[in-house]
Amino acid sequence: MERECWSELSQAICEVTARWPRESARFTHPTALIVRVHLWSVLHDRPTCWACAAAHWDARTRPAAPLPVQSTMSRRKRSKAFERFVNAVGARLAGRPSSALVKRIDGKPLPVAAHSTDPDARWGRGAGQMANGYKLHAIWADRAMPEQWALTPMNVCERRMARRMVKRLGGGGGGYLLADAYYDDSILHDVAAAANHQLVAPRRRSGRGTGLGHCYQSPHRLRCIDLTEPPANLNPFGPSLCDQRRQVERDLGNLCGFGGGLIVLPPWARRIWRARAWTYGKLLVNAARIRARRRRVAA
Repeated sequence: MERECWSELSQAICEVTARWPRESARFTHPTALIVRVHLWSVLHDRPTCWACAAAHWDARTRPAAPLPVQSTMSRRKRSKAFERFVNAVGARLAGRPSSALVKRIDGKPLPVAAHSTDPDARWGRGAGQMANGYKLHAIWADRAMPEQWALTPMNVCERRMARRMVKRLGGGGGGYLLADAYYDDSILHDVAAAANHQLVAPRRRSGRGTGLGHCYQSPHRLRCIDLTEPPANLNPFGPSLCDQRRQVERDLGNLCGFGGGLIVLPPWARRIWRARAWTYGKLLVNAARIRARRRRVAA
């Protein structure tokens, strides 16, 4: 599986390199090599300095050019060129734009040690308890890569990040956006409707005798309530949509449930830019694994 994943990653890097504009002569190492070394370390759950040693590559995978040193990697991974290149690799692995009508949104806490001195990590809502660290926010459809994703400190509100990501979805495809009760918010309903999506999230407080209150109620939230709380045996469409929301938990679980998956943030992934680079690397490795598995099934 490791070789299959690397084959997918390497092919995507080569395809992006073929269309990458010519870089300044002041760079000793091209951006493609920086990305290749970074993904090699992420695939093997090792720090970047480990991948900078030629002894940790085999003859088939080691680049022909000299490998960069750790200080060069640290500097270049914070550049805009590195970010654009890995985004292009992600677009290659994602494939064609999704035509799925149903998308799902959720967050995954990535805690660090409570005594960590990382100045970018924050205390916030984790998995059933308060935790210190970061949080991955993602919108998934049916592709190997999420449609939108973001990594923030743990204390950033998931609903606020959802508004930003939904705006970036655009209104081209449209459809339904499934979420849990934490995302039940009139403003988010309006933002999703502006992007041509109907947010489907159960009410945070529902049941007999529970009203809507006197604050602003989005008409799209009222439609969601009609979908998710229909009279018994009248319209099963809404409840069936809610049942599909669990797929995002499987998506996030599969992101962690294999050798090389995003289980935790390692000790060397501290500060927000390192955590983002590591997390995106894991998303790319997971996408390569999914593509390799689909190729085997198709064969």
